[in-house]
Amino acid sequence: MSFTRTMRRVPEWLVAAGVAVAAILIAIVPRLVYDRFYYSGDMLESFVPSWHRIGTELLAGNWLTVNPDAWIGGNYAGEAAYGLYNPVNLANYLLTAQFEDLSVAAFVIMAEFLALFALATYLLCREYGARRAPAILAGLTIPFSGFTLYYEAGGWPSGMMAVAWVTLFWWSALRLSRGRTNPLFTFVIGALTISMGNPYAALGAVIVLTGIGIGLLVERKLFRLLVLAITGACAGTAALATYLPLFLSVDVTSRAGSTGIFNDTFMQPQIGGAAGMSSPSYLPVITTFGGPVEVIPSLYLAWFVLPLLPWLQWGRIRALFASAEFRRAHGRPLISLAIIAFVYFLFTFGPSNVGMFRWPIRLVEYLYLCVVIGLSLALSLGIAGNALRRRAAASAALIALGFYLAFSSSPAQTGWHAVFALLIAILCVLAYAAWRTRRTTGLVAALVLGTVVVTAVQAYSFTSQIVVEDRFDPSSTTALSEQTDQYEGTVLQLAQLDDTSPEDITTGRILFGNEIMASSVQASINAYTGIGFTEFQNALCMDYRGATCPEVYASLWQPVNADISIPLIDYLRVSTLVVQNSLLPDVQAAPAPPGWQVTERSDSRTVLQRDTPLPLPGTVSYVSDGVEVTASNADATSETVQLSGSGGTVSFARLAWPGYSATVDGERVDAVAGWHGLLEVPVPPGDHELVIKFQPPAQRLSVAAFGAATIMALILAVLDPMLRRRKLRAARTVTT
Repeated sequence: MSFTRTMRRVPEWLVAAGVAVAAILIAIVPRLVYDRFYYSGDMLESFVPSWHRIGTELLAGNWLTVNPDAWIGGNYAGEAAYGLYNPVNLANYLLTAQFEDLSVAAFVIMAEFLALFALATYLLCREYGARRAPAILAGLTIPFSGFTLYYEAGGWPSGMMAVAWVTLFWWSALRLSRGRTNPLFTFVIGALTISMGNPYAALGAVIVLTGIGIGLLVERKLFRLLVLAITGACAGTAALATYLPLFLSVDVTSRAGSTGIFNDTFMQPQIGGAAGMSSPSYLPVITTFGGPVEVIPSLYLAWFVLPLLPWLQWGRIRALFASAEFRRAHGRPLISLAIIAFVYFLFTFGPSNVGMFRWPIRLVEYLYLCVVIGLSLALSLGIAGNALRRRAAASAALIALGFYLAFSSSPAQTGWHAVFALLIAILCVLAYAAWRTRRTTGLVAALVLGTVVVTAVQAYSFTSQIVVEDRFDPSSTTALSEQTDQYEGTVLQLAQLDDTSPEDITTGRILFGNEIMASSVQASINAYTGIGFTEFQNALCMDYRGATCPEVYASLWQPVNADISIPLIDYLRVSTLVVQNSLLPDVQAAPAPPGWQVTERSDSRTVLQRDTPLPLPGTVSYVSDGVEVTASNADATSETVQLSGSGGTVSFARLAWPGYSATVDGERVDAVAGWHGLLEVPVPPGDHELVIKFQPPAQRLSVAAFGAATIMALILAVLDPMLRRRKLRAARTVTT
């Protein structure tokens, strides 16, 4: 029995599982080449340390929608990116909390979603009609394309999760449109997709539903369109709980005013760059964080895509689409793919900013997903075996074009460009030999193995230039805690990234972003934020990673304003002040201010800590004259304060995110943003109990809407199969 026939007898679920396992194995390759491959950018500055803190709190029984200890980075519900209502996210946060090495945690979770992306792509190709082997090839190709592997899996995990979920939802929605799955299944996948926290996932779900819906409309399958629309709308209610806190908080954030359509060319790919999609070393000319030319192969898809094009059976493809019968039976179901691809094409090569969506290169992986689906369908028709010299010459020309484009954009890397061109040529010859012996199955096996080889060489070529002197952010929670275990209470660090040596970052003596949240530190004013709190950040001259200006030091010891006479450092309830010596060299030799002592002087930092505890309890930072606080019981989302006196205001060392409310003896009072954006509450004369609470804006409405949608989905899950069975029985009756 031939290998191909044996493969046909393998159950579909087992093949799909095999694709996922194979994707995990391939994902290991870049990490074997460079052990921090999946730990860079936002991955280490924002996501993984926060996942670790959220997971640790979950293990302690606390589900945090806001974490006042993380200040500008602590509005987890408002950030949306943490997807607090997504159970898969929460499970991964619990998993992250088990790891001492955060880079390993990042790899494990990214391997999980690379596998999900591969699995979903395989299933989607099969649903569109691709044969098994080409579908396997597609599934094991797209996760290791340049943008997905280097940007998303390497540093933007939210985007990696989004594209994987959108692909799975696309498959489930397509099956629903054909009556092959229950609406409840698609509803669950849709809700998980939308609630994962990345707005591109919600956008993707809308594009997918639109494309499939138009296809159903053309096919005049109105009942299936109705079922799909209701299911999609029900799943869409997950967006309320996930994104409403962001939209209802936007006025206090740096995202205010993110409207309109404009182009600043940042992260905006050009159409011509797609011609380098099969050159592993091609660095497109795109304005990025590193300058006008990319530093990673963001427009790379796969080494074989363009060289394979001359070998596809284009004559047979034209003949099929020329057939009215084929167009009716198979062409119409492909309308959704064409529409989705067209929309993503427009977004990918469109302006840099469309409302709150920015950096259109983020959508290239969705466009490439459409490309590999189409390629899998074309490859299912087989490979042309005639005109070998002409086809080989065309492939060679395309390989040469890839080399030239790569050389043109980065001549300094000519050696690597030549290596890849030669490697691709050799792999193409081997792939042809495999096709001669095993046909499509052999070809696919050779292309997948070639992808493993190219992925390894590509990862080495882009990481081999990283030297020991480069910046390596600490990934060990033990190392992080060793550098911060002397810190007490709320920590404020005055430092700038540009002034920080790689050694200080590697050792953890100076920390940026959310890295400190993975240590034993209780609270840190410095944090990473994707949304910001404008008034507070302006007051402290603090950027989105927690870096500050040197002028802040002097203002810390001055009264907050004419009405709040205490120093700013007391108003913030700071107990540990970490000063970067290169930023403020005078502080290193100066005596500590009154009430403070120097607990560390090193070449890198000076650490000052209070001599005596702060006078007010809980997170209360200031009370006006005549108000006395006798006790306070505080947690992350609420605080109960016992007070007395002649009335006035009470200020808290909490940012006044929208969602805070206050009561005095059960009666509602205003909870407003006071000086520098800190929470402030007016209180009347007398003995009272003041209670402040945080609840994400419109949370009750959002949860109620999703609950109603779930009930609707359950009803539809019963009605749809019942009506389909009734229709099938009626059709059989007419036939007999």
